[in-house]
Parts: sequence; structure tokens; C-alpha cells
Amino acid sequence: MKTKLRIPENPKLIAKQVMEYYFKYPEANSLKEIEEIFNISPRRIRKIISDNLKERLENSVTRRCSRL
Repeated sequence: MKTKLRIPENPKLIAKQVMEYYFKYPEANSLKEIEEIFNISPRRIRKIISDNLKERLENSVTRRCSRL
């Protein structure tokens, strides 16, 4: 029996919701919990979180350098 693909219909919306949950509930940041809540694969969750954190880091470095 084939498993149903867990590809979200609107990936940008899901990414935003995952990041909101990630920062709103820091004590519940296990991939398994996020996976159960949003019904997406842990691989996709890791990608969403890492991309968002990289973007935040770049933005903070850019702000620091622009003040010099």
C-alpha cells in the first residue's frame, strides 16, 4: 500500500505557520511534534527551519554592517 504524499498545497503558508509555532512554543520544538501537527515530513521541516534561520542571520549581519 502506497503512503499518501505529504506535500502541502501552499508551501509558503505552511513555512510561515511552522516558524510561528517553532518560536511560539520553544519547549515543543521536536520534529516529531511539528510533523504531527502540520502533517509534513521531518525533512521538509528541517529545510524550512534552516532556510529561515539562515535568512535571519544574513539580515542581522547586513544590519550590523550597514551601521558601520
